Amino acid sequence: MDIFNSFIIAQENTVATSQQPAPTPEGKAQAPENPLMQLMLMVFIIMFGMWFLFIRPQQREQKKRQAMWDSLRKTDKVVTIGGIHGVITDIDRENDTVTVRVDEDKNVKMTFSTGAIQQIFPSES
Repeated sequence: MDIFNSFIIAQENTVATSQQPAPTPEGKAQAPENPLMQLMLMVFIIMFGMWFLFIRPQQREQKKRQAMWDSLRKTDKVVTIGGIHGVITDIDRENDTVTVRVDEDKNVKMTFSTGAIQQIFPSES
Protein backbone atom coordinates (compact mmCIF):
# COMPACT_ATOMS: atom_id res chain seq x y z
CA MET A 1 0.00 0.00 0.00
CA ASP A 2 2.94 2.29 0.59
CA ILE A 3 4.02 2.08 -3.08
CA PHE A 4 0.51 3.01 -4.20
CA ASN A 5 0.45 6.14 -1.99
CA SER A 6 3.86 7.25 -3.20
CA PHE A 7 2.68 6.80 -6.82
CA ILE A 8 -0.38 9.03 -6.23
CA ILE A 9 1.72 11.70 -4.53
CA ALA A 10 4.18 11.65 -7.45
CA GLN A 11 1.34 12.13 -9.93
CA GLU A 12 -0.09 15.03 -7.92
CA ASN A 13 3.31 16.70 -7.92
CA THR A 14 3.64 16.21 -11.69
CA VAL A 15 0.20 17.72 -12.33
CA ALA A 16 0.90 20.64 -10.00
CA THR A 17 4.23 21.44 -11.67
CA SER A 18 2.87 21.09 -15.21
CA GLN A 19 0.19 23.73 -14.55
CA GLN A 20 2.67 26.30 -13.37
CA PRO A 21 4.20 28.63 -15.97
CA ALA A 22 7.65 27.61 -17.10
CA PRO A 23 10.45 30.00 -16.13
CA THR A 24 12.20 31.86 -18.95
CA PRO A 25 15.99 32.24 -19.11
CA GLU A 26 15.65 35.65 -17.43
CA GLY A 27 13.94 33.97 -14.50
CA LYS A 28 10.48 35.40 -15.16
CA ALA A 29 7.48 33.09 -15.30
CA GLN A 30 5.96 32.67 -18.77
CA ALA A 31 2.17 32.77 -19.08
CA PRO A 32 0.59 29.63 -20.54
CA GLU A 33 -0.49 29.96 -24.17
CA ASN A 34 -4.18 30.34 -24.86
CA PRO A 35 -5.43 27.38 -26.95
CA LEU A 36 -8.39 29.46 -28.19
CA MET A 37 -6.01 32.00 -29.75
CA GLN A 38 -4.07 29.20 -31.41
CA LEU A 39 -7.30 27.78 -32.81
CA MET A 40 -8.40 31.17 -34.11
CA LEU A 41 -5.00 31.68 -35.75
CA MET A 42 -5.21 28.27 -37.47
CA VAL A 43 -8.76 28.97 -38.71
CA PHE A 44 -7.63 32.34 -40.07
CA ILE A 45 -4.65 30.76 -41.86
CA ILE A 46 -6.85 28.03 -43.39
CA MET A 47 -9.48 30.54 -44.56
CA PHE A 48 -6.80 32.77 -46.11
CA GLY A 49 -5.32 29.76 -47.88
CA MET A 50 -8.72 28.74 -49.27
CA TRP A 51 -9.37 32.30 -50.47
CA PHE A 52 -5.95 32.43 -52.09
CA LEU A 53 -6.27 29.01 -53.77
CA PHE A 54 -9.95 28.96 -54.80
CA ILE A 55 -11.78 32.27 -54.66
CA ARG A 56 -9.10 34.63 -56.00
CA PRO A 57 -8.44 32.68 -59.23
CA GLN A 58 -12.18 32.36 -59.82
CA GLN A 59 -12.65 36.13 -59.44
CA ARG A 60 -9.75 36.75 -61.84
CA GLU A 61 -11.31 34.39 -64.43
CA GLN A 62 -14.71 36.10 -64.06
CA LYS A 63 -13.12 39.52 -64.69
CA LYS A 64 -11.42 38.14 -67.80
CA ARG A 65 -14.71 36.75 -69.13
CA GLN A 66 -16.54 40.01 -68.41
CA ALA A 67 -13.86 41.93 -70.30
CA MET A 68 -14.28 39.54 -73.24
CA TRP A 69 -18.08 40.02 -73.26
CA ASP A 70 -17.70 43.80 -73.00
CA SER A 71 -15.42 43.80 -76.05
CA LEU A 72 -18.01 42.13 -78.35
CA ARG A 73 -18.54 44.00 -81.64
CA LYS A 74 -20.60 43.42 -84.73
CA THR A 75 -18.90 41.25 -87.37
CA ASP A 76 -16.89 39.34 -84.73
CA LYS A 77 -16.79 35.61 -85.32
CA VAL A 78 -17.80 33.71 -82.18
CA VAL A 79 -18.24 30.21 -80.82
CA THR A 80 -20.97 29.58 -78.24
CA ILE A 81 -20.74 27.20 -75.29
CA GLY A 82 -22.89 24.83 -77.34
CA GLY A 83 -20.31 24.80 -80.14
CA ILE A 84 -22.30 26.93 -82.61
CA HIS A 85 -20.09 29.05 -84.89
CA GLY A 86 -21.34 32.31 -86.32
CA VAL A 87 -20.92 36.04 -86.86
CA ILE A 88 -22.42 38.67 -84.56
CA THR A 89 -24.99 40.80 -86.36
CA ASP A 90 -26.57 42.66 -83.43
CA ILE A 91 -25.73 43.36 -79.78
CA ASP A 92 -28.35 44.34 -77.19
CA ARG A 93 -26.42 45.58 -74.13
CA GLU A 94 -29.60 46.29 -72.12
CA ASN A 95 -30.82 42.70 -72.30
CA ASP A 96 -27.33 41.13 -72.53
CA THR A 97 -28.13 39.32 -75.76
CA VAL A 98 -26.38 38.95 -79.10
CA THR A 99 -27.80 37.93 -82.46
CA VAL A 100 -25.54 35.55 -84.34
CA ARG A 101 -25.82 34.66 -88.03
CA VAL A 102 -25.05 30.96 -88.29
CA ASP A 103 -25.72 30.39 -92.03
CA GLU A 104 -24.91 33.02 -94.63
CA ASP A 105 -26.72 31.30 -97.53
CA LYS A 106 -30.11 31.06 -95.81
CA ASN A 107 -29.51 34.05 -93.50
CA VAL A 108 -30.29 32.00 -90.37
CA LYS A 109 -29.92 34.05 -87.19
CA MET A 110 -30.06 32.97 -83.56
CA THR A 111 -30.22 35.08 -80.40
CA PHE A 112 -28.02 34.12 -77.45
CA SER A 113 -27.24 35.48 -74.02
CA THR A 114 -23.83 37.15 -73.95
CA GLY A 115 -22.82 34.59 -71.32
CA ALA A 116 -23.22 31.87 -73.96
CA ILE A 117 -20.29 33.26 -75.95
CA GLN A 118 -17.26 31.13 -75.20
CA GLN A 119 -14.69 32.40 -77.67
CA ILE A 120 -14.28 35.44 -79.91
CA PHE A 121 -12.35 35.66 -83.16
CA PRO A 122 -12.14 39.42 -83.88
CA SER A 123 -12.91 40.53 -87.42
CA GLU A 124 -10.08 41.98 -89.48
CA SER A 125 -12.05 45.07 -90.59
